[in-house]
Amino acid sequence: MIQVSLSRIGVVALRVVRQLKRDRRTIGLIAFAPIVLMILFGYALSGEMSGVALGLVDEGGHPALRSHLEGIEDFEILRLGSESDAELLVSQGRLNGAVVLQPEEVRVLLDASSLQISQAILAAAQSGAQKEAASLQRPGVVTTRYLFGYDLEMMDTVGPAILGLVVFFFTFINAAISFIRERSQGTLEKFMVSPLSRVEIVLGYVLGFSLFTLLQSTTTLLVVTFGFKVPMRGNPLTALAVVLLLGAGALVLGSFLSNFARSEFQVVQFIPLIITPQIVLCGVWWPMQSIPEFIRPISYMLPLTYAGDALRAVMLKGSSLTEILFPDLLALAVFFLVFFAAATLMLRRQVD
Repeated sequence: MIQVSLSRIGVVALRVVRQLKRDRRTIGLIAFAPIVLMILFGYALSGEMSGVALGLVDEGGHPALRSHLEGIEDFEILRLGSESDAELLVSQGRLNGAVVLQPEEVRVLLDASSLQISQAILAAAQSGAQKEAASLQRPGVVTTRYLFGYDLEMMDTVGPAILGLVVFFFTFINAAISFIRERSQGTLEKFMVSPLSRVEIVLGYVLGFSLFTLLQSTTTLLVVTFGFKVPMRGNPLTALAVVLLLGAGALVLGSFLSNFARSEFQVVQFIPLIITPQIVLCGVWWPMQSIPEFIRPISYMLPLTYAGDALRAVMLKGSSLTEILFPDLLALAVFFLVFFAAATLMLRRQVD
């Protein structure tokens, strides 16, 4: 029979407490990370939207509905001269939708690649039409036209962003842990005394990890498209190029942050601070318009914002490589270059 001694259990517990007391990074994460994350989730899940770009084509006949739409603070109204102009801007992603006011009809043009935004626009148009109809005692006719995604489901709209999130998460973790192991085993020190430059060392690691990232990206893309039936209306190689560029950014970010960790356990502690904001602030589960404006600038500093936007454009709209070049691919390239330079400089600091 196994005997349990409370005193011996207390000795083990006391040792754990003493170890944690010396690890200020862990104490800080335990104390402050939950507060930061709850604030982010609380604001992101508030359900309020702002900055919805709505086109308005006024051909007469609905002054009350026009006033209703213009009075909604969540909408940024852009007046347009024709329905064809509205179609073009919605197709280019410069507008989230458009309302065409005609004397006998109200037509709503929608991009359903973001279901929450398209539903908000449609609900506002229908609500205004009903109020107008009640005051005029006549039926309000609102017709809906989907320029993209009339048959999309929720998984279709979030699937492309989840694809980017999965690749970013595992690539970041694998890179950070591998760099920690290289330092603990003395491999990096051996490289530094060789003729290899710091740039060559980091590029070599990026190239080596990229082969595994390619395999991971390909299998994840196949699961999303064939397993979950997310549409692939563009070129699969274009989508794969976006994921690989995102993975390259995760590689250099992991190598950079590994300089601030002494063990694999400390690397795992970076997950709440690096991965969770990507989920909350980058439009993975809910649109960017639901994020408060004072937090939204952070979203535009995170790579998954641009990767998710580019993957949705390719997979759901069939956009080409040139159509997502700016700003999405350009932003991902800048993110990679910035943290590649940072990882290279930190490599010298760590070894010296």
